[in-house]
Amino acid sequence: MNHLAHLFLGGTTAESLLGNIAGDFVKGPLRDRFSQSIRAGIMQHRHIDEFTDTHPDVASFRRVMTAEWGHYSRVIADVFFDHFLAGDFELYAGEPLDAFLVRTYALLDPHVERMPGRLRLVYPRMRDEGWLLSYRRLEGVHAALYHMSRRFSRQPRLERATAYLTHSRSELHGHFASFLPDVIAFARS
Repeated sequence: MNHLAHLFLGGTTAESLLGNIAGDFVKGPLRDRFSQSIRAGIMQHRHIDEFTDTHPDVASFRRVMTAEWGHYSRVIADVFFDHFLAGDFELYAGEPLDAFLVRTYALLDPHVERMPGRLRLVYPRMRDEGWLLSYRRLEGVHAALYHMSRRFSRQPRLERATAYLTHSRSELHGHFASFLPDVIAFARS
């Protein structure tokens, strides 16, 4: 799951959302580095990732790309999940994506200084440049994967994987649609 999905699954309080979006930016044991609510959000993020990694529909989703992309198929799948979620957001959330983001950013904005490490730099760009809203379009997915590629030492040109959203779209969307209700139920339990 990527940023949009973790915010969607992350609850309604600022600290829960902060912990859920910080999950990819915080490594190792948490100990007392954060408040109890932020720690709970980070742990929820980690549990959601574990659930996702073991779900059969996610394995099938990734298998579509594994032959060509190997271990990068996990990164690509995370961005594709955000793409499908952004496109179907109102169906799952009961509100438009842009309304959800306005509300979510209003909760997170007062806490930017509390954001750990690189998230403190990434979050304002994510918000101001409309990253999560852009996931609805293929161009937004392409840009996200392009920028992710630049962070890897081998620079694998992940943006080329957006072709799967054209020629394998119905298969990938089917796996996503089967998986998402399960992860929603898991996150709420």
